[in-house]
Order: sequence, then structure tokens, then C-alpha cells
Amino acid sequence: MSVRRVRRGEAAARPAARRVIPGATCAELAATYDAVLIGGGLQGVALAYELAKRGYGRLAVLDAAYPGSGASGRNGEMIRSAFASEEWIGLFDDSLRRWQILSAELDFNVLFTRAGYLLLASTPEALAAAQGNVALQRRHNLHVELLGHDDVRRLCPEMAPAMIAGAVLQTDAGFAHHDATLWAYAQAAARLGVEIHPYTTVTAIGATGGAVRSVTTDRGKISTSVVVDAAGGQARAVAGLAGVDVPVEVFRLEAMVTEPLAPFLRPAVSSPAIMGYCHQTTRGEFVGGTEPDVPVPCESIRSSLDGARDMATKFVRLFPRLAGVRMMRHWSGIVTQTADVAPILGRAPGIDGLYLDCGWVYGFVGAPAAAALMAELIATGRTPPVLAPFGIERFATGELIRETSLVVAAAGESVA
Repeated sequence: MSVRRVRRGEAAARPAARRVIPGATCAELAATYDAVLIGGGLQGVALAYELAKRGYGRLAVLDAAYPGSGASGRNGEMIRSAFASEEWIGLFDDSLRRWQILSAELDFNVLFTRAGYLLLASTPEALAAAQGNVALQRRHNLHVELLGHDDVRRLCPEMAPAMIAGAVLQTDAGFAHHDATLWAYAQAAARLGVEIHPYTTVTAIGATGGAVRSVTTDRGKISTSVVVDAAGGQARAVAGLAGVDVPVEVFRLEAMVTEPLAPFLRPAVSSPAIMGYCHQTTRGEFVGGTEPDVPVPCESIRSSLDGARDMATKFVRLFPRLAGVRMMRHWSGIVTQTADVAPILGRAPGIDGLYLDCGWVYGFVGAPAAAALMAELIATGRTPPVLAPFGIERFATGELIRETSLVVAAAGESVA
């Protein structure tokens, strides 16, 4: 989150922020930074860490609220790379490899649990598509298995038999903890000298001669030649400060967690048939979210009764044993979604030094790889081949990415 009026009392809250937000500082802003990253979510802090690893210079991460206050602290936490397109597999398998060593690298336990990830097929047609996806995934050396009905029943005995035609199981995927991951990156970045400034609102991006020159905030003006828009739900507004239009719409996603239950679900599960995704934590809570078949733009993070009802109805349909289980907490977050649901990663058009790291729906999953690849682009000026398909220019050329295994509908589409 990045473009927002400062509420009365937030300035006073800055000193307290350092005590409760790992890596955050209450120091004054410097007059000059080598790069300014707008947005203190996972994309911003992870990219700052990767740039600092490369010795890029003095770096600042600015957030209008506190780091992780947006989608980074509100997501479903599930991690996989078993997708249906070359582009998504390339980016997200790079990320999965990084997830598996992330705790050791950052010296902080991100609670990555290699429990497996089950992408459920509930119809013969979905199973046939899954079979084709597995062939592609195996060509990329992914650890996947195609399961039949009985195989899924043995792995997930509490799943409703009528929902099972088969599934793809990625055995080395799983889930991690969103807060722990954000804190891990933030602390690691701060150790390398990155300054993370909460409650700092960006009001202008200065560009002259076709290049970035400055960032203006409610705490003063900063000279810089590099700005990264990693502002999550506010990414379009941030890009607009530099006169760049980012083609995204904002949608609300809702999730919930139940009271602790005896273990009944080992892998993470995605079910396109109910537009839902879920897993069971090591403490026993069932965590998940469902999405409407036709997404409706919404910028509110206020949870809805319709959302709670949708989740309860669909998850009981998938796991009948959840009937009567108490919902302990229910929350919402917002994402910026592109026409093809893929993120926008790369240079902004027409302005040297402005970079886009936004449009994420699967941002938690892809953050480790995106951060490393974007850092390579910024530091060397060369676009890594894996990153190239995700540039903003694809919306002008019509070369959109077709990815058919997502548990989300593209704007204007419905998913059966």
C-alpha cells in the first residue's frame, strides 16, 4: 500500500513501529537514495534484500502503513510451481527452489512445510486437462504425479468422493507462513543496510528528460534515479504519479481459519470446481479461501457475510466433516489483477529508472524468484529470460499469457 492520506496520529506511531515491525526504522529520510521501493509488502522488501545482496547502494522501502499491511499479510500461504504454461512454470519453479532454502538463507524460520500440493480435478474434462499439464510439467523436471480417484481418496480420506475425478500432486510444494516470510525478508534486508520506513506516503514521482529524478513524500523530497512500484493494491495509483497507466483492476479476496481440529489433511489443496484453496496448519486450524466465479472489482477490505457464507458452503461440500466446525476468524485483502492474471514485472514504458513489480494475484508464491530476477534487471540492465514474458508491453502487443490451472477467474470470465 502506498498512496494514502496520513491519518492524525500516524506520525506519532512511527517511533513505536520500530519496536513491533522487524527491520523498520523511525530515522529521518535521507536526501538521496540509489533506489526507492514503494510498497513494504513482500515484493518490496524481498526486492530490497536482493538489491542489497548485490551491493546496489543506499536503499529505502516506503510504505504508507506498516510492512505487510496489505495482501502480504492476508494471503492463503500456499506454494506450488505445477502450472499449465511455460511462462508460469519458469517463474514459479524458480521461486519454489528458493522457498526450499529460504529459512536458511534469511536466518529466520519462514515455516515452509513441504506437505505437497494437490490440484484437484472434479470432472473427467478437468482430469484430461491435468494429464496434459503433467506431461508439460515433467518436461520441466517438476516433481508431479497424476492421481486417480482412489489415489486421492487414500491421500485425502475426508474429501467428498463426488468431488474427485483425480488430481495432480506436486510432492515438493506446500505452504509457508506469510507473516514469518515478510519478517524474515525485512530483517535480512535491514541487516544489509536497507531502510524500511513505515507510515510514509508517496505523493509524487518526479521525472524529467524521460528519467526518474525524485520521489516526494509527506516527510520530504528524496533524490533518486530508480523507483520501483511494488505498491500492491495501490500500484495503479503509484504508477499514475509518474504518468504511467498500469492496466490492472482491484479485487477483494476473502479467507478464513477454523478452530483447531485433529489432523485430517496433509497436502495443500486447490479445487477449481469450487474456486477454493486450503490447507491445515501444524496446529490443526483449517485455513482457506474461496472466490466468486465472476470477479467483481472492489477496493474494500471489509469482510462480507456473502464471503463467509460462500466459504462455508463450498468447503463443507469439499470436506463434509467441516459441517458445524466453528470459524475462528475471517478476513479480506485486495489484489491488483491483470487481464491474464499474470503479474507485471519489468521496466515502465517511457521513463528510465521506473520499474513495475505489481499486478500480483499469486504474489506470495512468486516473490522469492521475482525479487531475485528484478534485482538482476535493475543492477545489470538486462532482462532475465524468465522475466521477459511478464513485461507490461504484452498488453499492447496482445501477447497475453494463457495459464489454465489457476484458482481464479480472469476479469469477465467464469470458471466452472
